[in-house]
Amino acid sequence: MKFIALLYFVLFTSLTATSQNTTNDIDGLFSQWQKPNNPGGVVLISHKNQLVYSKTYGLANIPYNIPINFETVFNIGSVSKQFTAMAIVLLQINGKLSIDDEIQKYLVELPKFSEPITIRHLLHHTSGLRSSPEMFGLAGWRDGDAITNEDVYRYLQKQTSLNFVPGSEYMYSNTGYIILAKIIETISKQDFKIWMKENIFLPLKMNSTFIKEDYSKITSKIASSYSEMEPSFFKTLENNDLTYGASNVYSSGSDMLAWTNNYDHAPKEWQNAFKMLETLDTLHSGKKNNYAFGIIVDDFFGNRRIQHTGGIAGFESIMYSYPDQNLEIIILSNFTSYQLSKIANQISQLFLQNNTKLVASEESINPIILHTEILKKYEGFYWNDKNNYSRKIYVENDILWYLRSNNTKSQLIPITETEFQMGGINEKLRLKFDVNANIMTMISADNSMDIFEKYDDKLPTAEELKTYTGSYYSDELETTYTISLHNEKLYAYHSRFGEFEIQILKNDVLSWSGQAISKFKRNENGDITGLNVTMNRIRDLWFVKK
Repeated sequence: MKFIALLYFVLFTSLTATSQNTTNDIDGLFSQWQKPNNPGGVVLISHKNQLVYSKTYGLANIPYNIPINFETVFNIGSVSKQFTAMAIVLLQINGKLSIDDEIQKYLVELPKFSEPITIRHLLHHTSGLRSSPEMFGLAGWRDGDAITNEDVYRYLQKQTSLNFVPGSEYMYSNTGYIILAKIIETISKQDFKIWMKENIFLPLKMNSTFIKEDYSKITSKIASSYSEMEPSFFKTLENNDLTYGASNVYSSGSDMLAWTNNYDHAPKEWQNAFKMLETLDTLHSGKKNNYAFGIIVDDFFGNRRIQHTGGIAGFESIMYSYPDQNLEIIILSNFTSYQLSKIANQISQLFLQNNTKLVASEESINPIILHTEILKKYEGFYWNDKNNYSRKIYVENDILWYLRSNNTKSQLIPITETEFQMGGINEKLRLKFDVNANIMTMISADNSMDIFEKYDDKLPTAEELKTYTGSYYSDELETTYTISLHNEKLYAYHSRFGEFEIQILKNDVLSWSGQAISKFKRNENGDITGLNVTMNRIRDLWFVKK
């Protein structure tokens, strides 16, 4: 661990490894952190095995005027996931599990679905499991309610369906990493926090890194976190998320830089493990998924990058590693509303060359002329049932237009009588119409397709609105929503949220004040039997009508 010794030496010596201009450029990016009596953070940059930038800003605790230093500890949020992934990798290397094992092999209480879920699916966020923060929100839990791994596990055992077939899609899910922590505990027969300390943090000499066990204990090294309510007025934020596996690792800037350096040149005994973290996979469609094992492997202007960001209860964190250029960037902060990803990208540009490969330009399209009568056949409203949004297609001045919900529009340039190129955008999109099936298909440059179905946008009558009223219960979440009609408007009520308005998007598809979409199901007699709710990382969660 020679790098760690080097790190501690350079932290307390003068900064000489980078040009003054570059230093000034980076300083300017953090001007907001240089205000007096403000929270702030720590910034560490290593390039070609030298610590070229190391600065701390602001206060770890405002009331006690405690400044942030290089050993100040921050909650790193979702950057924690790579440590959980490393635990799985170590168990795989030691023959304790296979990442292609089904999860029920270790957690027999979990329900079995129509398609098996493997540990690999959990690592890549391709399991289809509903993400826990959204699940608890829909169940009626509020910000500030304490949530534990046991709470997540209890809800998961009642889950009857998945968001999608495992391996078919990528959808970020904290639940998957909470379940990984449960698997680690089951196999090791040890508390997750202790196992991680003994097998990862201490062996890698990350002595300031831990998973906090008791939130009632105050540790002087841990920064308080804040939200800026108005200029120079900060409110302390409490972290009531008690889950682990997906988040809630606490670490210092120096520990995180030492960890990130292992993506460049890990000690010999750790090299296979860190390389395995970079494992990528493809979806069933063949489309690439760039979420590896707890990290994202992508590129920035043609430079291969390993990265993750985190945010929880006022803490924000960035970890960037460019292994081929031997560049690492760590930014940890103890207050919200700061564009750290944008700043980390700007820092990256100060050290990296643009290695983007020029792609041969597409052949120019050969538009044809279509009479207005033909264009008008395609007019109407089209609904994308998978992603829950509508688009309007209309003719104006003999041109076919594609109108979005934010009122921006694009010209549709005819290529054939039924196929159009979308103009005015920076990507290649084609639209193909089938008037007999009332279908519009959007085709991307990679030939992936989104299907839109034409629908009638007429407003429902008062009698039609009344059919939506009633109480709807989810056995999976053990919660009820009641829908009522007042003054020809629909409202939903939940015992913890109170009343909120519901808007009609189309027949049997309603918006819950923009927070969720409900799709109503009817029997052969046309009577509503229940509804499915979709929101962010939850898809089609069933509520039966009582």
